[in-house]
Amino acid sequence: MLSVTIDTAVFAPPPLGADPAVVRTFVTTLLEWREAVKGKILEVYTSAHAPDLLGNCDLYPMRPHLKQLLQEAGAFEYDANTIAVVAQTLLSTARIEDVLGISDVLVEDLTLNPDCFAAHSPAALRDYAERCAVALSLAGTYFEEPQLRCHALALGSNPQGSPVQIRGMIVELDHTRHDLGALPRQPSYFEGHVSICGSVHRFLLALDEANVLRWASNAGEISTAVKVALYKKRASDGITTAWDQLPVFEVGCGFFDSLQAHHVDSGSELAPKLLRAVVETVFHENLAATHALRKGPGPNEDQRMRGKDAAWRRDVDYEYHLHYWERASGIVELGSVGTHNDFSIPECAS
Repeated sequence: MLSVTIDTAVFAPPPLGADPAVVRTFVTTLLEWREAVKGKILEVYTSAHAPDLLGNCDLYPMRPHLKQLLQEAGAFEYDANTIAVVAQTLLSTARIEDVLGISDVLVEDLTLNPDCFAAHSPAALRDYAERCAVALSLAGTYFEEPQLRCHALALGSNPQGSPVQIRGMIVELDHTRHDLGALPRQPSYFEGHVSICGSVHRFLLALDEANVLRWASNAGEISTAVKVALYKKRASDGITTAWDQLPVFEVGCGFFDSLQAHHVDSGSELAPKLLRAVVETVFHENLAATHALRKGPGPNEDQRMRGKDAAWRRDVDYEYHLHYWERASGIVELGSVGTHNDFSIPECAS
């Protein structure tokens, strides 16, 4: 559900004599995206044309150049062969062209604001980055690909501005799609945008967790939305937490169905309110909004139990409440979203 396309220029080693900090940034960027793939944080795509493009620019294969580059930079903690394998592995990931159904695009009078590819060298890398950005912006504007709803173009730098606004005239478009009837063609201009990021951290911070939840189609994607919210909460508190070190929680077997029943996938404000309540629950914050979930409306009704697991109810707003199990182990299991007079919670384990 979360995904990036790695700009081909990310795989281009700096020239010999480059600033050691630039060399280390090149290496750590590749390593970070490798770890994101290994940790299953997101899907990573590259271009099918990337190896040939890099080869035509004398930037691939990189082993001999990289060995001397690391020696000059004094980056003895890195091994050239290892970094070359990392690059090769990333370049062998899924192809963005297969997802888009667009193999190439030619655009005239193209403008990008901001121009995030201005420093790309050689010029062939800049040209291809622009075409990739155009293709991604077309996908986001003119047709629906669920796997690209939470997508960004990953650059080697750490850009602050996102998204990039794109405008131009499409001259040629090589594609296999059947849903581009509304696409403006020459002499008309198209307008779109593409999100960019320079790291996994920046990518996660730029996400709208409420939209991630609205677009969730199963329990796993709900879990992703919650983890994004937890990650951003920690970051707002000045704490950078590894994805696999976020607090453990579970999405119960009936939770997704309850979101659908109450139309959390709509454009209402229920999604962000619910995520706030979930984050507070997982972090055990704002306990004044939490009450025992009883078997009925009476104050003397017994609390619902599932063996040693206790059912609880947290206010989302005046109308809605989050129902969850606090397991005997202390792990929170999200049970359901209910209205004010609903005291039910699915008892099946997740």
